[in-house]
Amino acid sequence: MAKIKLCPKCKKPKLKTAVNVSGWLAPDMYECTNCSYVGSLFIEIDAEEIEKIQEIDFEKREEE
Repeated sequence: MAKIKLCPKCKKPKLKTAVNVSGWLAPDMYECTNCSYVGSLFIEIDAEEIEKIQEIDFEKREEE
């Protein structure tokens, strides 16, 4: 099953590796191209679950 990394801030699959010096010495750093988040944390989900999460997020935005 394919895993997708989501940004913890905007919950979009727009993460890319931010720093080339990573691995055993330092944690991997990721940068979100959508909201400019930079950090080592991310949400990892199955590819099938991304539609469910985006629907829930869309419904929350409509309520606001």
